[in-house]
Amino acid sequence: MESTIFQTVSDFLVQWLPIITSVVGSFALIATVTKNKVDDKILQVILDIINFLGANVGKAKNEEQ
Repeated sequence: MESTIFQTVSDFLVQWLPIITSVVGSFALIATVTKNKVDDKILQVILDIINFLGANVGKAKNEEQ
């Protein structure tokens, strides 16, 4: 039973971990090259989502202008 659970978790990680890290890395890259605190509220919401999905916290967040 324990080996089945371990195998299931292991299979999940092997399949999904590269995808998850690619998505997070992509959003982190987008957040890095885009300006922050723009006048357009819709774009700001998108940037906030990108920062969240890119796991940009603390000093990793975009520079305030």
